[in-house]
Amino acid sequence: MKVLSLSTAIFSAFLASSARASGAAASIIEHEEKSYLRQNPLFNPNDLIATSDSDAADSSSTTAKWLFTDEEEAIELGQDATTGGTNWKLDGCCGRYETIFLSCFAAYLVVIKLLWNTFIMKPMKLVAVFVHEFGHATACWLTGGKVHGIEVYTNEGGVTKYTGGWRFFVIPAGYLGGAFWGAVFVVMSGDRWASLSIAIIFCVGMAVSLFFAPNATMVGLNIGFIVLTVAFILVDQLAITPFLQFLTLFYGVFIGIFSVYDIWDDLITRTVEGSDAHACHKLIPCCLPRCVGVQFAVVALAFQALGLYLALVWMSSGSA
Repeated sequence: MKVLSLSTAIFSAFLASSARASGAAASIIEHEEKSYLRQNPLFNPNDLIATSDSDAADSSSTTAKWLFTDEEEAIELGQDATTGGTNWKLDGCCGRYETIFLSCFAAYLVVIKLLWNTFIMKPMKLVAVFVHEFGHATACWLTGGKVHGIEVYTNEGGVTKYTGGWRFFVIPAGYLGGAFWGAVFVVMSGDRWASLSIAIIFCVGMAVSLFFAPNATMVGLNIGFIVLTVAFILVDQLAITPFLQFLTLFYGVFIGIFSVYDIWDDLITRTVEGSDAHACHKLIPCCLPRCVGVQFAVVALAFQALGLYLALVWMSSGSA
């Protein structure tokens, strides 16, 4: 009986230790699976579970940086938060591509300043005027109005003929719309496929506007720039890459700077009867035209700074 009791005790102890070992193993597996829970679902978590020190080193080097979408995920997997995700703080900026981007941005500013009053910049000024007028038209469409005509004149003026729409939105959409689209061009120039997208949008917008009673100047301007932009697209896709990004960046810098200068010249240094600032003054009598101009200028400058910042964020985050 003593032998039987001793055997029973040994067997019970063996079962208890096995149960504890199984529970610990299950806990380890559960913990490891949880730590990989927020990774890309295409990855099998079991493929990344280390079985030795060497395997652990291999698994850490195998994990792709782009799997992390924020700092919390990076911390969960024991990775440095600066190695992936959106680089909002611009850590490690600027590398080769960001430096080239900033150099082109600065060079464009210098060239535009030097050639501002020459005939070379005349077509781009008319494009900026078109973007201004198309901003009015877009705001009108978005608020339920009807556009009857869009015109651009060689004296760098323009007009959008419309009825309906929400005037509080339509009137500022000229100057601020130009500044906004300038910033969008700059942001999208930080990536090859994004620059292709904004170039196509630009061409479509120019083509669509030709169906709204354009004058002769605008017809020639739009067709010419559609041809130019499509030519850059073809060269970029078939021969030289990057190529289109230089053009879209120039569009963005010029349109943005023109918008800021136009606000300064038309609304702040002088008041032009019939301008958008005067129209806003009629809607809000307590807000004088020059006051409206200052507000427009602040927003326009903010758009340009934001556009440059977002372009650098995009590039330094690894999308370029």
